[in-house]
Amino acid sequence: MKLYYSRLQIELTRRCNQKCADCCRGDEQKVDISKEIIDAFFEKNDIYHIGVLLFSGGEPTLNGKMLEYFVDKIIEKDIDVDMFILSINGLSYSEEFVSGLNKLRDYIILKSGRERLYPGRLMVTQDQFHKDADKEVIEKLKHLSYFSPVEKHEMEEENILPYGRAYENGLSKQEPDLSKLTDYQKNYKVKEYEGSTYLVIEYQYISANGNVVNDGCQSYDLMDEYALGNVQKQCIEEIYIKGSEIDKRLKYI
Repeated sequence: MKLYYSRLQIELTRRCNQKCADCCRGDEQKVDISKEIIDAFFEKNDIYHIGVLLFSGGEPTLNGKMLEYFVDKIIEKDIDVDMFILSINGLSYSEEFVSGLNKLRDYIILKSGRERLYPGRLMVTQDQFHKDADKEVIEKLKHLSYFSPVEKHEMEEENILPYGRAYENGLSKQEPDLSKLTDYQKNYKVKEYEGSTYLVIEYQYISANGNVVNDGCQSYDLMDEYALGNVQKQCIEEIYIKGSEIDKRLKYI
């Protein structure tokens, strides 16, 4: 069964060089996605298409080497990708990080057969909770065709997610919603097209520890507790079609 992703998000690391009061993740963890996890994901699954490829953290630039490795795997497997999106805090720079994004940009343009207006977008998060970006880092990034100009804005209270440090600090007006993690059945469909079967997934988050999650806007602890499975142990088809780990756990909650 071929995998068709509308959106796929890869957590490169759980390390961070800030401690923002509004962080939905909670405290950083010394966990990086590894070659073994990335290899298992590509070897166990037949990935046909990725609409939007997102990279996240932690702070993504702290594991730029694995971003480049992930991109190399996409190119090796000749997987269609429409575009990439990611945000960083602008405090650190990584040559591997930029090299990987440049490879991905060039690959997307080459695969499409034309100069795409928006092959990707790299943004810097700047609000009242984040430190100002490092000027030298921005100077190195601003020439990139996919880099968005840095603009500081005010994070509205209604947009702060009620998880992790934000929840502990009472910064959010929202209430925690575990259904976003557990109601994964509506997140996928099985479709037949021209003699092939596709597992079409609207959104999937793969954590730095290999856990497969239905919602990436949660704390690390909740994402681990309600993970659907792990890419090192199962293929994605097994997790969705044959029953996820979350189904087994919910029977006892």
